[in-house]
Amino acid sequence: MATGMPECSPAMLVAAGLAVLAICSYLATIVVRHGAAGAQRYPPVVGTVFHQVYHLRRLHDYFTDLFREHATFRLLAPGGRRQIYTSDTAVVEHILRTNFANYEKGASNYDKMGDLFGDGIFAVDGDKWKQQRKIASYDFSTRALRDFSGGVFNRNAAKLAHIVAGNAAAKQPMDFQALLMKATMDSIFTIAFGVDLGTLSGSDEGSRFAAAFDDASEFILLRYVDAFWKVSRFLNVGAEAALRHRIKVVDEFVYKCIRARADEMSDGSKAHGVEG
Repeated sequence: MATGMPECSPAMLVAAGLAVLAICSYLATIVVRHGAAGAQRYPPVVGTVFHQVYHLRRLHDYFTDLFREHATFRLLAPGGRRQIYTSDTAVVEHILRTNFANYEKGASNYDKMGDLFGDGIFAVDGDKWKQQRKIASYDFSTRALRDFSGGVFNRNAAKLAHIVAGNAAAKQPMDFQALLMKATMDSIFTIAFGVDLGTLSGSDEGSRFAAAFDDASEFILLRYVDAFWKVSRFLNVGAEAALRHRIKVVDEFVYKCIRARADEMSDGSKAHGVEG
């Protein structure tokens, strides 16, 4: 029965098979080369942002484990986005120094951090960042302030060492991370506002502020893995309700310190004017 198709000789079949094999080999070579180039260019994907939620209570340990395997890696996020993490000093220098202008925090980060950090240097880009950076560099470039800062850190380091030594001698357990946090907060606040929080000494007001700021930072972090945080903020429920309360505590304490400092400077100016 005629089929209307020409008969194929064995030679033609062999030639066609070789052609198909050649094409497949060529395509496979391209795929392999592209994959190799991609592997060299892009850091490996080691998980998703949801792994951060799962490991939230041991987040630092989780990332430490990942960094032991890869100096730089990616986590996949909803919407086809990717987060890149690095401990490579060359990459850090490239981002923060060599090509800093190319790595903005962006509107998304500002949206998440703005409630706590406002228009501070940690949350803004562009002209606002330049203004904040200029103020900070001016303050910390003076020799007097550098000497003052060194003295503050040294005093609080001595306090910390005394507390640790006392607990060790008494064989008492201690939360060393919390102690380091208190020493850092006491130092930074003294340098920035001229006020000693006294968290290492057990100050109730200072400890309340430090705890509120620590909690608020954690709630801000949750926004990066909670796709519905804006809904929670609008309804004022869950972590967003707690965040609002913590920010209120932080704001009240900070503005109280600012007003006290402003009054102190005003009184000093008046006294100087009277003496003059």
